[in-house]
Amino acid sequence: MIEGMAFRSAVWAIRAHPLRTLALTLSLASAVACVVFSASVLGGFSKRLERLAFGDYATTLVVRANGLVPSRRGGPSLDDRARLLDALEGVEGSAAWIATEAPLRGANETRVVRVFGAMGDYRRELDAKLVEGRWLTERELGGLSRVCLLGAALAADLGQAERSLLGSEISLGGPRCRVVGVLDYAETRPAGRFNDAAITPFLTARRYFDMRPEGATPPAGPREASWLSFFMTSKSDMQDVRYKADREMRRAAGVPMSRESPFSYDDPGADILEQARQRDVLARLLWTVTGAALAASLIGYGGVALASTAARRREIALRLAMGADAGNILRQISMEHALVGVFASAVGLLLGLAGSVVAAQVWDWPVHLSWPAGAFSILLGCALGLAIGVFVASRAARTPPSLAARG
Repeated sequence: MIEGMAFRSAVWAIRAHPLRTLALTLSLASAVACVVFSASVLGGFSKRLERLAFGDYATTLVVRANGLVPSRRGGPSLDDRARLLDALEGVEGSAAWIATEAPLRGANETRVVRVFGAMGDYRRELDAKLVEGRWLTERELGGLSRVCLLGAALAADLGQAERSLLGSEISLGGPRCRVVGVLDYAETRPAGRFNDAAITPFLTARRYFDMRPEGATPPAGPREASWLSFFMTSKSDMQDVRYKADREMRRAAGVPMSRESPFSYDDPGADILEQARQRDVLARLLWTVTGAALAASLIGYGGVALASTAARRREIALRLAMGADAGNILRQISMEHALVGVFASAVGLLLGLAGSVVAAQVWDWPVHLSWPAGAFSILLGCALGLAIGVFVASRAARTPPSLAARG
């Protein structure tokens, strides 16, 4: 009953003073809008920076031999790729790679270049556009065709600027490779390894261009890969994915959990620790900017709330003189600010999203706002409105009734 009367009184007070209500709503809505706008813009930049730094490696499982652990098994194999595809959930694509080197015989000199043999969804790791020519086909990737793609730096060294290399053949340690495509420079750091390299089908690289010395330990099996890549969905828990992959690989290799794993599950070109540090820095930037904007807006809201309450001192004193107690005043004003907080939070969310959309259209800014961040913004606005309302109401409830007698 008492709460119902406080609610009706709060609604009456809000409707009776529209300009005061508008000032309170806009001041609190600006605080929520600042949080939403900052979170969406910086969240978008966080994803773009991560994309520029790591590309698909941000959510990629990379399986390779652990060079710190002696093992006779060697690197992962194509059989391991098939096994993990069956065992892992959330795999969007996978690729197998063999990395080797071969002497490239040019007109004036011979130098060593890197050769990568690919199988599967290899284009995601190249992370580069095709300047001219075509991609390797699935049929070529599964066979022994001596065709290749050239990285941008290698193509430039071979005279791509003066003449097209499409259809020409280059000698890689004796066997020749026909150029079917030339790549642009990679967009991310891990993919930069392919800039000065040739990309061929997996079995072609293994049979014709594998220059590892004979008798190397471990011996190079025909199905052995340098590394396997599994591209996971953005919602995948990478720690859980690595644990499941390690368990499956240990089971196949006969290595118990008590021993160190003969395989590693991160690419040295995309260090997981560096990813974590980058996310931490971006998170600090997000909360610093958002906190500053929030503090400035709340100072404005608190000032408007105190000023509006001060303007009502005679009204409050008159109610106290007519028999209302401090509890009634406290409940009514707190209810007013709670209602304003709910409405202002919704307005602030819409304003923040609208500002993000405008920034994305005008300045081509990336924006991204997760549902938890949006819900947090609304709850934050409601909580802050109620907290400031209780503080203001407690001061108003201490108004001396003698003010009602003053003119």
